[in-house]
Amino acid sequence: MSTIGFLRDFPLPEIFQFIDKGRKTGVLRLRALPDYSSTMPSVHYIWIYEGRIVAAANRLDQQGLISLIKQRNWVSPQVATKLFQFYRNNQPLGLCLKNQGVLQDEQLKHLFQVQVLQQVCALFQLKDGQFKLDQNVPIPMREMTGLSIPSAVVNQYALIQVLLEKIETRCLDRCLDLTALPAYAR
Repeated sequence: MSTIGFLRDFPLPEIFQFIDKGRKTGVLRLRALPDYSSTMPSVHYIWIYEGRIVAAANRLDQQGLISLIKQRNWVSPQVATKLFQFYRNNQPLGLCLKNQGVLQDEQLKHLFQVQVLQQVCALFQLKDGQFKLDQNVPIPMREMTGLSIPSAVVNQYALIQVLLEKIETRCLDRCLDLTALPAYAR
């Protein structure tokens, strides 16, 4: 079953609330409209399991998580190739690498922060785009760290990030206003 619409009609916070309350499982596809696609990738995929966000990517080749690991030089390309030879696709890749001693807890948390939280929170800047929620589709284990977060918590986290950015902007504007004043007026 699919749910399809536009963010102007059904904003991302409402979508996540729908996912959380209904404990949905599947993939949420977001396609930025042309005005927004110049500043971020045009398509985003967010995988959900029982209302919890478990992975996010802007590609479907199942190489997103391993690319992040390689970028940080936490595993060499040779080791990654060897690991994939023995990797059974029945558990999240991040947990598999942790259980094999390749990754530590902090690295796993960092990967989740970069792969999921940063990417998903950036999507809250989209004012319009298309979305499609496909339920009960397979979740790509190679994109999963093994960590998850309730979609309702992501709403709160994103709201806090937006508020912090507004506060920072106002503080910077105020500082610029103060530096523009003559010294005796400060």
